[in-house]
Formats: sequence, C-alpha cells, structure tokens
Amino acid sequence: MIDKLFKIFSNHTRSLEILYLLDDIKKAVRLDANDIELKQIRKFCNKENLHLEVSDFKVVKVIDKGKGAYANIVKKVPINYLEPGLHHIYISKDADKAKFLKLLENKNDDKAIGELLGYPKCCVDFFMENREKQQKIQNDYILPALDNSQGFKFPFYTNYAIRYFDITLLSHFPHSFYCEESINMAKNNLQCIKNYSKELANNFETMLKGPVLYTENNGVFSFRNYRLNNNILEFGNVLPTKNNELLTMLNKDKKIIIINKNQIELNNKIIEDAGFMLFI
Repeated sequence: MIDKLFKIFSNHTRSLEILYLLDDIKKAVRLDANDIELKQIRKFCNKENLHLEVSDFKVVKVIDKGKGAYANIVKKVPINYLEPGLHHIYISKDADKAKFLKLLENKNDDKAIGELLGYPKCCVDFFMENREKQQKIQNDYILPALDNSQGFKFPFYTNYAIRYFDITLLSHFPHSFYCEESINMAKNNLQCIKNYSKELANNFETMLKGPVLYTENNGVFSFRNYRLNNNILEFGNVLPTKNNELLTMLNKDKKIIIINKNQIELNNKIIEDAGFMLFI
C-alpha cells in the first residue's frame, strides 16, 4: 500500500498523510500538487471513494534558505498563473469536511484549519501566537518549540526537525517536544506505518532517534553513529540539508561542544541562535 501511495504522492510525507486518512486516523488532509500530480490524485480519489476539493488559486513556493528545497512559505497566485505553480488540495472521506477545509483556507482561517485537521489545541494556539513573528523569517517553529521545552533531550516521536529529510510522524509543529497529545498522535501514526511496512517503520524510528543541529538559515544537520559524553557530542556521519562551510567544519572536527540548547562550540567558534536537540 505505501509503495502504491508513494508512486502517486511522490514522497513519504504526503503518502503517509493519505495512509492515515484511509486508516481513519485522520479525518481530512491538506496537501499540494502540481498539474500532473493532480490528474493522478483525482483518479486515486475516485477509485478510493475519497472526496477531493481543489483551491481556487495556485501557490508558488518561497524556498527556505538553508533547508534544501523545502518551503514553509507559499505565495498565492491566480489560478490562471502562467508559470509553474501548485494547487492546494483538500481530501476527506466526508465531502463536507473537504469543502469546509477549502472554505476555511479561502478565508485564511489558520486556527479553524488546524482544528479541522485534528491538530492538538495547544499546538494550534502555539502556531497562532508565533505566526506573525515566524512569517517574517521562514515560518518555521522549531526554535519556539525548543524554547518551550526544558533541556535538550526529547522523545523521538516529536522529532519534527528532520521533516526536511522527508521523515516525520507529525503533520503539525508541536508546541513543545514534550507535548503529550503530539506524542500520542505520533505513536498511533508509527503503528499505522508498521501495520503496512515494518521495514519503513523501523527506518523512521532509526532516523528520528539521534542528535539534530538546527539553524534558521545555515542548514539542518542530523548526526549518525554518535556518542554524547557530558556536553561533548562525537559523531561519525552527518546528514545535511545544505553543503556549506558549517558542514565542512562538522565533517572536519566530528565533535561539537554543547554550551546550551541554543549555543554550541565548533572548532573554537561559538555558534549562537541555533537549536541542539537529542531525540531518544
């Protein structure tokens, strides 16, 4: 099933959203799709008796700096926009939910959208409280969530920081990496994946566990084969979103000193305004 979904929806994040919908874990989903993908998705929804609504506009991605090809901000453009763009699509087993989701987005009602998509109220409120500030940056809520989380060691279920590598068990930014509702959602999602593919579930769990260094503009880095001794992290491999000077330094030293969760030392250089997280 997951392989079939991947062929239609192109990545794990979108494919798993549909899997959760089919398994009644989610009541509705909002995705994006280009014109070619939309044709395949229409056929799939018709076959699976899913109700599909399509936005009356297109969006163009504003690619985040330092995070691969990922975009947390999109710009709305007219439906007849001549350049390549994406459609927002709303899918549900319930026709009214798909239509209502489309209506809410037309009204830019992010709070109601989050509630309809089933996100925890604490996380919806967190998003709304931080939205204005974060949209002026890159609309990424990792550092505010880290500010709400004591220490830097967290359960791997809430590891939303490596979604930039197409790996996540959540569809929303958790308000804290200890958020109980988010953890329970992630556990249910992981079990759903496991029911269809133990191999993929094991791969997800392996990748979600481990240290992550997050920066707003200079890359996100996941560390493999690591050892943490007090405040010194030694590691073997680095999985980056960006090939840059910071990655070169990481690969050269294979060690960072954790001053605190927002500050590290690398090659005698202090890196601030970052986020260090260890997911276990």
